[in-house]
Amino acid sequence: MAARCIIYSRVSTDAQERDGTSLDTQERACVELAEANGWTVVGTVRDTASGFTLDRPGMAEVRSLADRGLIEVVLSYALDRLSRKQTHVAILVEEMEEHGVSLDFVTEKFEDTATGQLLRSVKAFAAEFEREKIAERTMRGKAERARSGRLPQATGRGMYGYIYDQASGKRRIASEQASVVRRLFEEFTSGASIVGLANALNDESIPTMQGKAWTPATIFHMLRNAGYSGRTTYRRLKATHMKDPLTGRKKRRVSVRPEEEWIEVPDATPAIVPQPLFDAVQMRLDDPERLRHGRRLSTYGLAGRIRCSRCGSAMIGQTLQGRYRYYRCRRAFAGPKHDRCDSLYVRADKLEGRLLEEIGRTLSEPSMILRELMRLNERPKSGPDHEGIRQRLDSVERQKTRLLRLYQLGEVDDEYLERESSSLKAERERLLSLLPSEPADCFDLPKEIDLADLCARVRAWVTSRGPDDLPLIGGALQLSIQASKDRSEVYGIIPEYAPDFEHADVRPVVTTC
Repeated sequence: MAARCIIYSRVSTDAQERDGTSLDTQERACVELAEANGWTVVGTVRDTASGFTLDRPGMAEVRSLADRGLIEVVLSYALDRLSRKQTHVAILVEEMEEHGVSLDFVTEKFEDTATGQLLRSVKAFAAEFEREKIAERTMRGKAERARSGRLPQATGRGMYGYIYDQASGKRRIASEQASVVRRLFEEFTSGASIVGLANALNDESIPTMQGKAWTPATIFHMLRNAGYSGRTTYRRLKATHMKDPLTGRKKRRVSVRPEEEWIEVPDATPAIVPQPLFDAVQMRLDDPERLRHGRRLSTYGLAGRIRCSRCGSAMIGQTLQGRYRYYRCRRAFAGPKHDRCDSLYVRADKLEGRLLEEIGRTLSEPSMILRELMRLNERPKSGPDHEGIRQRLDSVERQKTRLLRLYQLGEVDDEYLERESSSLKAERERLLSLLPSEPADCFDLPKEIDLADLCARVRAWVTSRGPDDLPLIGGALQLSIQASKDRSEVYGIIPEYAPDFEHADVRPVVTTC
């Protein structure tokens, strides 16, 4: 049977089209090689994206086909069409080898030997080196542009209160918007809240630069922007872009560079607010008393698990008069009032007490436990989906191996390693919970009367707990609460007994309180 082959082509610039390495040219050469080798071309995949990242739709499709065992050969025009980054090539080579898929190229031939692997690494390194040279030249050009007093590309040209002048490379003041900026700074120093400022602008139908409603976050960042005082700084922040090799998501991390790396862009942004006013705003934003305002005074054990039944937003704890605890929808009081929720306060003591009572009642019903044991007794030990779950478990193990290799290569830091390891562990536990446990084929069911004492003790323990114990109970039962002043619904799971809790089966339960 002829090997199934997928053809992958990529270009990233118009220059590559002119150089004769267009997508059509690449595909034509690949088809000829596939026919010469007797491979069956099952499809062609194209990408128009940088070779510095694996975050491309076409590449994702190729990796998915390999993971599902639908191809045996990935054929491309040249190695740098797959990636210009050496570590990415290493990841792809390892993935394809795990799936029994070979990588072949029209312009290069790499034998599966030590010499071939070395040539592959050298070629990938050369492609990555060329990409780094391009990036370095680009950054150097931006720095020179900044030193000459012109805004570098992607340095916030679209700034509220200004119009970007392409000819001069500088900003000029937009008078109507500038008056709004001065108003925000002046009213904030006079005691106005950021939410109040957003409400006022929305009430007056003053649009943002994008024509949308104002949000507190937008105004906060404007009040922090030194550009309004006439100072423009290039390379103050450093953005690190990282493609998550496990989930496929792109992540962006921003940090502040050392001050000696900053580049002042002279006269690029005319001042809208005077420096003393800008400094006064920063002082109020950093005021410790202001930052302490609204800090939580009491324990709220359902935080993170309770949502408003009216709008679905998260509910948070509030303490009134120093001692009365409530849960309230975040949108009922936070953010601009055009987006407020009209839900009311929910007494925390009443809700938590009723919730513990319902959980205790649910867990203390012998008849319910017997029903679940009977279901476990009658459940088949395997099913049509179990093989797929085991395959996903194997995939998780491979991802863990790749993560450790990336860490060893220095591609990810300690924080990333710890976070993704935890994520993989959670996914492994979730998949294991979907597989049947491995008790004896059948076991004797206890009598309902024998469970009564145990159930009574469970109920007594649960109903005697307080707010400090709710996070533990909520995590064990995976509680999810939708609440309002008059009615609350609780969703969760009841773990069935198993010697290894990682393999414990679960059943959903819902109750109303």
